[in-house]
This record gives sequence, structure tokens and C-alpha cells, in this order.
Amino acid sequence: MGNEYSQELIDLAFAALDHGIDSVRESGGPLIPFVMSESGSDRGLNRFAAELLEEALAQAIAHVQALRNEPGTRHVLAYDGYIRLPTGERSDAIYAEGVEADSAVVMGLAQRYRPKRPLRKFEAVGKPMLLPPGSAKLDL
Repeated sequence: MGNEYSQELIDLAFAALDHGIDSVRESGGPLIPFVMSESGSDRGLNRFAAELLEEALAQAIAHVQALRNEPGTRHVLAYDGYIRLPTGERSDAIYAEGVEADSAVVMGLAQRYRPKRPLRKFEAVGKPMLLPPGSAKLDL
């Protein structure tokens, strides 16, 4: 990963990605969008449920935007979506997008998965992918 991300933000993004994957594995999905926040050694999690997934996601993004410049904080938005592969194939994925106070840089990760179906177990596919700059929902 690039030098523009602190190790703390990278660690928080992977923690949020792991929590998202575990949540979908246990519940069968879809993932309720959440924000994992950290200040010093304190870590918290806020979930955003709404009638429509888009509403919940908008609430979670607004939450991060309202808090993103508090000194010494970092926030990661996690949500369920789809990723388009270079082959054109569409795959289910958990996204984790992170920001830190005093930084305009947004870090984005995606972890592909195959959802649980009758006679098929949930499966994470491959390794987490770093999203290209400017492609995250938190990039405003």
C-alpha cells in the first residue's frame, strides 16, 4: 500500500473489512452499512439501517463527513455492493473506505465474495483489492 495511508488507517480498514465479511458469512447478507471509527485506542462502530440500502449508505457517508476532521480520528465506511472485474464479470463485494483527520486522501478496499446459497457455503474470493484513487463513495 502507498505511503499516503497511515498504518493505523490500514489496520482499521482491514478490521472493518473483516467485520463486514464475518457479518455476511453469519447472517447470509446483505450487510447493513456501518462506520468503524477510531480515536487513539478507542474504537467504535455505528450501523445505519434504513428502508432502502441507498438511504442507509447516504446516512453513513454523512456521518463520516461530519466527523472526518475531528483531530486524531480515522473512520472507515463499510458496505455491501458489486465490483466489476476487468473481464466484465460482476461480483459481490464488501467495500471498506477510510479517511483520516487532516487528510483529503481516501483509502478504499474491496473483498469479493460468493454469497451463501442452497448447497453452497459463503466464500471470500481472492485477496482484498486496493481501489483506484477517486473511485470511493467518500471521495467528494
